[in-house]
Amino acid sequence: MAEPSSRKYRRVLLQIDAATLCQDTVGAAVEIAARLGGELHGLFIEDTDLVAVGELEFIHEFRLSSPTAHPLDLLTLESQLRAMARSVRRQLERAGNRQKVTIGFRSVRGDTWRTEEETSNDADLVIIESTGRLHSRTYRGHRTNRRSAVANLCPTLLLKGGKRLTSFVTVICDSVEAAKLGVRTVTTLLGVKPENITLLPYALNDQECQELREIIEQFAEETMKTAEGRTQIKIGPNVAEDGARVMRFLSPDDCVVVLKTGGIFLENPAHLESLIVSRHPLLFVQ
Repeated sequence: MAEPSSRKYRRVLLQIDAATLCQDTVGAAVEIAARLGGELHGLFIEDTDLVAVGELEFIHEFRLSSPTAHPLDLLTLESQLRAMARSVRRQLERAGNRQKVTIGFRSVRGDTWRTEEETSNDADLVIIESTGRLHSRTYRGHRTNRRSAVANLCPTLLLKGGKRLTSFVTVICDSVEAAKLGVRTVTTLLGVKPENITLLPYALNDQECQELREIIEQFAEETMKTAEGRTQIKIGPNVAEDGARVMRFLSPDDCVVVLKTGGIFLENPAHLESLIVSRHPLLFVQ
């Protein structure tokens, strides 16, 4: 196997906004920070677009306690955002206390997309919960900005579906380096066992596919030195340059998909779009 990564992941940044609050994401972020022996910083973004909607006179809300439409009061909306931020902070602090993880937290108001990009360099690992935005017109309308942010945030874990991370990972290998980096990252960050890792070659030649098999064999030999004994990484079929076929080979349906930014797979915007709107959590590495 390739030489161990010297990178230390000590500061984990969790980005949440009003549309993406998810308790399972908080739990997953704390677990990752605890495994790394690092600290977790929560960033709650008060989206300015949401506040702007509250200023429109024709916008009304329906409450659970009443079937009558009520004007959306801006002061009430801002108060709800502050209350939500406090709730997130309490969740983080409780989970951090249980896992013995140092917790930091701040709440900012700004454009969600711009804030995500500006804070991307403020951590060793960025976790983004995107469940509430997957199919919204605003989310899809920011395709260009989203692609730019994903390329700049590294490593970046994009969580979806409001559930805990699965223990299965598929690494899209559009190069031998993508395979090496993907395996190192998921074993370090997510603690994934080798037998739960699948390498999916994408448009590789015969020599590159042979190098992948050599990586798998070297890793298996290294695991023989541990208490768990020899374990084997799986390898999928070599997928030709067809992104749609890649989606069909991702198994199970909720496996974490690992992609190397700057590779040929992500050069096609349609490939990223199909993964973004899928239910697969995504881990972008550089």
